[in-house]
Formats: sequence, C-alpha cells, structure tokens
Amino acid sequence: MRQTTRSLGTGLAVLMAMLSPLAVSAQSDLDASEAQQFIGTWTVSMTSDFGDFTMDLDIQDEGGKVAASIGAPDMGGPMESVGNVTKNGEDLVLAWEMDAQGQLVPAAMTLTPDGAGLATLLSIADGQFEAPGSATRSGS
Repeated sequence: MRQTTRSLGTGLAVLMAMLSPLAVSAQSDLDASEAQQFIGTWTVSMTSDFGDFTMDLDIQDEGGKVAASIGAPDMGGPMESVGNVTKNGEDLVLAWEMDAQGQLVPAAMTLTPDGAGLATLLSIADGQFEAPGSATRSGS
C-alpha cells in the first residue's frame, strides 16, 4: 500500500511539474519533409489516473527542420521547445527533459496518425507515468 501511495504521489508531482513553467530550448535535426502530416497546431487531450487534461502542441517547418513546442498555458505552463524529434516507422516521437523539483526527468510523446487526427501517448520518467490521448488540429 505504501508503494502505491508513493507512486501516485510521484506521478502527480511529475504531472504537475510537466504542466509548470520550464525553460528549455533546443532544435531538431529531423527534416520537415519526413513529418509533413504532423506539421500544424494541435490540441492534445489526454486521460490519466489524475484526471483529464489538454496540452497545446505546435509542430512547424523551420528552415527545413522540424521544430516542436508543447505546453499547457491554461494550467500555468508556457510552451516548451522540444529539441529531440524523430521518426519511428509512421510515428513521430518528441522527447525532452523536464525539471521536476530540481531533477531532470525524461519525457516523450509518441504521435501516431489516426484518420484526420493523431493518437498520442505521453510517457514520463521512462514509463512510470503514462497518459494516452488524441490530438486534433486546432481551428478545424
């Protein structure tokens, strides 16, 4: 029981850290031509053990390379630049490190084409916290 309480507390702390302001900036090496179907502004809706939440995701072509930023401004967090953007088969994988109470914690979001939208999976701390979801193009 103690381990479960600790895991839930850790998960909640990590989720809150992800949604709080972060100062990270980097650039991707992935050619934008490899990610055309992902380029755009998205609203990502996710479900977790701590409730549902949404994030803003912006994927752009900047000088022929993929540039991505993610955040939840309505929850107090600004958009964060994501420097590690790769392809894994048909999926686009965004990876970054976030500051969770003074410790760098790995975070990744996998985006899978799903009709006109995307299926998403947010993974924090190498899978210790995961939140599945979906993304729709903003303004559409």
